[in-house]
Amino acid sequence: MVEREILKKLENKRLTDLEFRLHLKNYLSNFNNQHTWISLKGITIEGIYPFIPYNRDSSWYLFNTLKSIDKDLIGQRITSFNDVFLYDYEKQLFELVSAENITTKRKAISNWWFRPTYHEFVSGKSIDSVKLTFESGEILSVPKMTSGNLMWHLSEKDFRHHPITKTKDRIYDYQIIDSIGTTYFQFHECYDKIELKEGIKSYVKPWLRPIANLYVNFQTSKKKPSKRLKKYFDPERPVFSKYVAQMIKESNDKGISKLVLDLRNNNGGSEIICLQLLYHLTNRKDLADFDLYVHNGRFYKHYFKNDLQDYIENYFKRNSKYPPTDTLFHAGQANSKESLFDKITDQESPYFIHKDRPVFNGKIVVIADFSTHSAGALFTTLLQDNKIAQVVGTELSNNPTGPTTWTPFKLPNSKIEVSISSQYLIRPDKAKKNKFIPDFYMEKSLQNMMDGQDPLFEKALEILNKD
Repeated sequence: MVEREILKKLENKRLTDLEFRLHLKNYLSNFNNQHTWISLKGITIEGIYPFIPYNRDSSWYLFNTLKSIDKDLIGQRITSFNDVFLYDYEKQLFELVSAENITTKRKAISNWWFRPTYHEFVSGKSIDSVKLTFESGEILSVPKMTSGNLMWHLSEKDFRHHPITKTKDRIYDYQIIDSIGTTYFQFHECYDKIELKEGIKSYVKPWLRPIANLYVNFQTSKKKPSKRLKKYFDPERPVFSKYVAQMIKESNDKGISKLVLDLRNNNGGSEIICLQLLYHLTNRKDLADFDLYVHNGRFYKHYFKNDLQDYIENYFKRNSKYPPTDTLFHAGQANSKESLFDKITDQESPYFIHKDRPVFNGKIVVIADFSTHSAGALFTTLLQDNKIAQVVGTELSNNPTGPTTWTPFKLPNSKIEVSISSQYLIRPDKAKKNKFIPDFYMEKSLQNMMDGQDPLFEKALEILNKD
């Protein structure tokens, strides 16, 4: 029914490029999947309702607004938007979000709630001002603005940074804090020099791979790589496994027995990079993996031809028959055939780590939340389900059981960038729910952010200090 309605709307030849994409976003939102989305790259969205909301513990609050508006409203809970109960209105905005749970849907819409374009698309009419009603009964009318300087109450200088957990401009970074006997590891991207080169084999067309290899080799040989690669490669610590080994060895040598692994703002990447870290965190050989299902069709074959062939052959060995065409079939374990560390212990693998690697001697707590994406989220689940670490935070950006894997392509006529998830995973601990539940649910408050406090880090230390 939804599909027919949206396709009918797309038949309108007077649609703008933006309207076309928003209708597609509306359609794809019904899949409730982070990896199934359409890009708005190249689109300029103008205009603003000058207020910024933020969400915490399922409630909405005013985060910031103009200096011409009463500052005392900042921090107050919003109960309705344009006279619509807020919990009802947010559901309308969810129709433009590719996200997998309520927490991440709310965080997603908070990033653009102040943009008139989205509200006007949802309502089908122009909205010159919006009305916020607060729990106190106070009402704020906010006009749409398309020009002029905006003078906000709060700016960057009003927010302090936590001395340890402030965000580093590194894809990964560790500190050993002797005063509290703890190693703190901030992990933002699941990439390194090796993964950049290996990723070319899956995501670059064969005839372009020689050029891509030349580009990556050139950039990774520079002290300052291009902005495009800076996000995925640190020239001062190019190989992730070596950097992790250094962290673990130094921690063990100093007698550090507490590790905080901070996966907030982890954008994902390669699962095997995460497994390299896990290999340095445990000696256990009984770790459970995700169950992997893939689609036996042209789409998956286009991206992962060799992998698909291996999955089909292994399926035949197990079942004495081939998987049906155009269906999902059980392809085995997501990262292994016999052991979770198959690719890491294989001496022919570019990800090889020697079995005599340093292994952390102590307790581990993970901090992860709605900003923990893709491979980072799956890694968090792997640690929790295998009882390697307890987790402090919220639900993650993607669920531990469900569709996954970024599989990008361009629509043939419009050339708009799209992704459709191409794999399905089932979490290692089958007794747990399909959604991620942290061991300790916590979020920062507005006051925490302004004061430079990090209650999640403090909770992690509290857990680590228990006998």
